[in-house]
Amino acid sequence: MTDVIKRNGKKEPFSEQKVKNSVESAVKDAGYRTHAKKRLIDKTLKDLNQAVQGKEEISSAKIRNIVINELEQEWDGDQVPVARAWLNYELKHGIIYQE
Repeated sequence: MTDVIKRNGKKEPFSEQKVKNSVESAVKDAGYRTHAKKRLIDKTLKDLNQAVQGKEEISSAKIRNIVINELEQEWDGDQVPVARAWLNYELKHGIIYQE
């Protein structure tokens, strides 16, 4: 089981469902229906699971970077990208990540 080291230094078990919920929320905030971005959600989770596999610990910042990298690859021309919705959430809530 992989532990996530949170920004405040606390540890908690990695939860794929928690990340999935966050990505789905960003998809909705970007104005899409979840089923319309299912491929993006699934690929993001697959890549994230590969990154945490076999690791005892991973920082929440590393998880965030993996997710943002995946979301930034999805761009529909003039439409709002999902990555922008994710980053807007962070800005709105004053979330600051530092490596």
